[in-house]
Amino acid sequence: MCGAFRGVEYTVKPHLPCLGIDMRTARFFNFVIIFFFITVPFLPEGSAQDYIRWNLPEGAIARFGKGHIRDFVYFSDGNRLAVLSSIGIWIYDVRTGEELDLLTDLGTKAMWNIMELSPDGRTLAGATDSQVVLWDLHAKRLKRFLVGHEDRVYALAFSPTGEILAGGSRDKTIRLWDVHTGELQKTFGGPTDSIQMIAYSNNGETLASVGRRDNRILIWNVETGQLLKTIEGHANEIYSIVYSPDNRMLISGDRDSIIRFWDVRTGKLLKSFVGHTDHIRSVIYSRDGATLVSGSGDKTIRFWDVRTGETLKILKGHTDDIGAIMYSPDQETLVSRGYDGTLRFWDTSTGDLLKTITGHTSMARSVAFSPDGSTLASSEMADYTIPLRDVQTGKLLKTLIGHTDTVSSVVYSPDGKTLASGSWDGKIRFWDVETEQLVKTLAGHTEGVPSIAYTPDGATFASGSWDNTIHVWYMPFEHLIQTITGNTTQPDRVDGVRAISLHPDGRTLAGATNEEVIRLWDIHTGKVKATLTGHRHEAAAIVFSSDGNVLASGGEGRGICLWDVRTRNLLHTIAKAKAAIYGIAFSPDGQTIASASWQTVELWNTGTGERKGVFTAHPGWNRDVTFSPDGNTLASSSDNGTVILWDMNQIPVR
Repeated sequence: MCGAFRGVEYTVKPHLPCLGIDMRTARFFNFVIIFFFITVPFLPEGSAQDYIRWNLPEGAIARFGKGHIRDFVYFSDGNRLAVLSSIGIWIYDVRTGEELDLLTDLGTKAMWNIMELSPDGRTLAGATDSQVVLWDLHAKRLKRFLVGHEDRVYALAFSPTGEILAGGSRDKTIRLWDVHTGELQKTFGGPTDSIQMIAYSNNGETLASVGRRDNRILIWNVETGQLLKTIEGHANEIYSIVYSPDNRMLISGDRDSIIRFWDVRTGKLLKSFVGHTDHIRSVIYSRDGATLVSGSGDKTIRFWDVRTGETLKILKGHTDDIGAIMYSPDQETLVSRGYDGTLRFWDTSTGDLLKTITGHTSMARSVAFSPDGSTLASSEMADYTIPLRDVQTGKLLKTLIGHTDTVSSVVYSPDGKTLASGSWDGKIRFWDVETEQLVKTLAGHTEGVPSIAYTPDGATFASGSWDNTIHVWYMPFEHLIQTITGNTTQPDRVDGVRAISLHPDGRTLAGATNEEVIRLWDIHTGKVKATLTGHRHEAAAIVFSSDGNVLASGGEGRGICLWDVRTRNLLHTIAKAKAAIYGIAFSPDGQTIASASWQTVELWNTGTGERKGVFTAHPGWNRDVTFSPDGNTLASSSDNGTVILWDMNQIPVR
């Protein structure tokens, strides 16, 4: 008998004479093996690195980064956690922190924005724009769609019995559906903005809602849809609400860092807890009602004695705002989601940190291959670090630590010994790749640096910034040679310089400066050598071919312009791109152009302008593309927080 489970092949023979096992024993052995494989759900697939190859899109070799976290829920057994990310739902073993599964086909083309688990733990409700989806978690299949909302759904909540699902939307309404039939039961709303959050009372009789930019809490009768009470008293936007276990109080947290307790019946303020120094993102009650837990923008979690208001313990460890907190089903563990891209598990009795799940990422703005093609540097990490990975295995080789803001650009020096990185803080940092040490920092830009480049000899370095300037440096002495104004028609534009590229001759710099023209500058004099006209919309991406004969540019329009560098003439325009182009690259042989766009990376024949194929990634804007030195692999980075390696020998033709 032969079979496979999650890619692991196994063979059980009916007779094993070499081991002295008879047919009866062999049948029992078969039964044990089969039982094991069909009763252990979400079995890890080999090594810890295997998840980089789970559920890859067509033509992909590997995926780095798990996407940024949008929501999470505990399974009812308390042993697993479902984490909604920008690329799908990750299933984790809570005890080990290991990845068990990745669900990417969630019944809709668009990725879910939020999710909610039914009280019986069998159904996940998810929302994507105006559509609400019910997903069978055990069968891993779509149960039904719930329709009715006319705009984006921001909030979901199951009734305590799980019979009803409530949804709050940008269309300013709350809708209630029968979970079993999918029937829309009632719709109600009030004089408020789009519904940002909703919460069921624990007896299921009332529902609280908060509108966007609205500092009021509305309490509704679920049976009649009648507005029962409007609670006013917040001066700022409300970020979190929860009912007390006895349903008598509603607790809220807002931007001013104060936790408030309200009488549900009268709407009066009963008391306030003060201790956090930044906004309150999440508040939850212990089951017995004695303890309240809050997560804040001050990067701490506080446990409060509800009766006295005393702070019982403070948990520290996150390096960025805490977005959400949740008790495990047995309430012995608290899990917190930070904007640092981590999930942290805490012992609720001692406050000890038990484990941390990492690898979830924010925006991936830039990727770069080392000159020998063995290593890939990327900027997708939420904690502002730069991972260096082995291209063949995906193994994390080194991590460069030192940035204090989002990394927006990375590039290797020609000799491969140094990695340069630009950041949203306007600084450029240079790292010794071997030692991981920060070698030097160049300052001078007042805004982020989305584009950086070396000349082939490594002596000259250029940086383009959103402050509308291009800085040219002579690296041996770290001397600033030139400061060039990018967008001359709108010199005060904040995002003036979007991209730069240095010609292989080391003397000419091209810039895309949010205008409908491309400029070429002499890097030694800072003077404009040529202005190339042909774009119908703002330019955002630019690159020279490796031989320097052709310049390619793209941007907010759907066209790619190809220019003859010697004559400065427009050779032709590729006008078939699916969306705006934010990244562009030539293959090493100059025969192919890759363009980064919405959800896709398109490949074009340089000579004819015909599309050669399309790589379709997860939802999100692709921001950067780069070829490996041998041209066999293409790397792309996306706003969904992932970097994907594509096989150039397996191009899907569409």
